Amino acid sequence: MKGVFFSASIPSKYEIRDFDIPTPDDDEVLIKNVAVASNPKDWKLIKWIQGWEAIEGNDVCGHVEAVGSKVTEFKKGDKVAAFSIMAKDVKYGAYAEYTVAPAHTTWHVAESTPYEDAATLPLAVMTAQIGLFKRLALHTPPEDGSDALSNGEVVVVNGAASSVGSFAVQLAKKAGYAVVGTAGSSAKVAQDLGAHVVDYRGKSDDELAEAIKEAVAKLGQLAGTFDAVSTDSTVDLLAKIVDGSGGGLITTVLPTRGEEKPDSLPSSVKVARTMVGTAHSDDSEFAAKWYRIIGSWLDQSKFKANNVKVLPGGLDGVAQGMDLLEQGKVNGVKLVYRISETKSLQ
Repeated sequence: MKGVFFSASIPSKYEIRDFDIPTPDDDEVLIKNVAVASNPKDWKLIKWIQGWEAIEGNDVCGHVEAVGSKVTEFKKGDKVAAFSIMAKDVKYGAYAEYTVAPAHTTWHVAESTPYEDAATLPLAVMTAQIGLFKRLALHTPPEDGSDALSNGEVVVVNGAASSVGSFAVQLAKKAGYAVVGTAGSSAKVAQDLGAHVVDYRGKSDDELAEAIKEAVAKLGQLAGTFDAVSTDSTVDLLAKIVDGSGGGLITTVLPTRGEEKPDSLPSSVKVARTMVGTAHSDDSEFAAKWYRIIGSWLDQSKFKANNVKVLPGGLDGVAQGMDLLEQGKVNGVKLVYRISETKSLQ
């Protein structure tokens, strides 16, 4: 099969190579990919993990090619999407013709649901789901996809127009929370999903903190804070809001000083990181359940995929996608690639 090899040791950093088609273990499925999607961590890992070389990516949608001996939920030909295991083995990489994924983080996709839409969900939607309902311990939405009645509580989502942020907005709204989100040029993305958006542009940190506090006060009582951006400065900013509301927890998606040096924050504020990899370990049962629920919502148009931007060229377009992400030029959209457009496969 063709796959994109990621390595800091080669001049181009990303190049298409030939690989053996992988074999799934007993509790895994082999997927022939139709569409795969990018996440910001994809370009970062070869910089973060010394010597890490692999096929990267973890968001796929396609058809089951083979199943492990213990898999009964899926069969060859089923249309599925999946979240593969991160930073472990070449066979789990998404930027390839075939990807292996655990059965529990794989779910059926309706024929009417575009492959590109389903491919936007895996990593980002579970990051939002685990962050809101496991780390922040908020109550979960009704499983039938209906919206819970307003509970008078507010969730702040920093980076509400990002991939993870936009899913967090939808999930929190479905669970009955009002949402105050921060956004800039892509504010309409979060607004269309029901968030009250505070535009961070042109504001000092103190001014932005006050604007968020005012928005929260108008809507209800602060219940939780989700930082989909997660830098030292964004945690410092959100700590002002949380401390001003009597204290509480901020969940982040990246390491920050607030987690590593809690004394740098007010004593009333705690930080807990959301690591989506727990979908393959401690939170595996939770993930299995909610992938199937949220997947069904998408099929029924009760949940919205990220806005899709298809980069041309299939696997040939991955290098461009990584460069765009690294340069911070991706806003309000999810980068997706159609495998069939790869030049060497035509």
